[in-house]
Amino acid sequence: MGNCYHRYSVIKALISLFHNLLRLQGTPVALARGTAVGVGIGLAPLSPFKSVLLLFFTLATKSSTVAAFITCTIICNPLTYLPLYYLAYVVGNVLLPGRAGWTNVQFTLVRVQEAGLVEATVLVGHLGLSAMVVLLTGGLALAVPVALFSYPVALHVFRRRERLRSARSFTNPGNDAKKWNQS
Repeated sequence: MGNCYHRYSVIKALISLFHNLLRLQGTPVALARGTAVGVGIGLAPLSPFKSVLLLFFTLATKSSTVAAFITCTIICNPLTYLPLYYLAYVVGNVLLPGRAGWTNVQFTLVRVQEAGLVEATVLVGHLGLSAMVVLLTGGLALAVPVALFSYPVALHVFRRRERLRSARSFTNPGNDAKKWNQS
């Protein structure tokens, strides 16, 4: 029962983050760039480095850092970690067949049982490195095209939002600021 409530609160928080993303101030281009950076970093399996990479790429592309962080949080959150990593692993295995497949794991486990401690540690390390390469390759193969696709979509959304804001302020001068601050 508590687990269902927890899922509901996470989904509610993600919807709230999405609404906050749409309310951000800034140019549509900077917000769309930030969104694309957030999508790319959010899909890539780079968990310990996401914040640093978000800062680096948003500064390098002159995009909205807040939009990138919000988008990355929406995409990569406790509900999506496992499916994203699994999808990255599957795509990586398709692109690099045999590097981290089950037969490779079984073969390594048999060799580890016959090897000494140092050799076993090296074998497991190579297996971990292979799995990491597969995961990163699959994650980047997913992240780059989706991030590139998300930029024009986000640009369209933010430009449309800007047009709606302009139309509201033109037809109702003075009331626009009150409406945005109340919501």
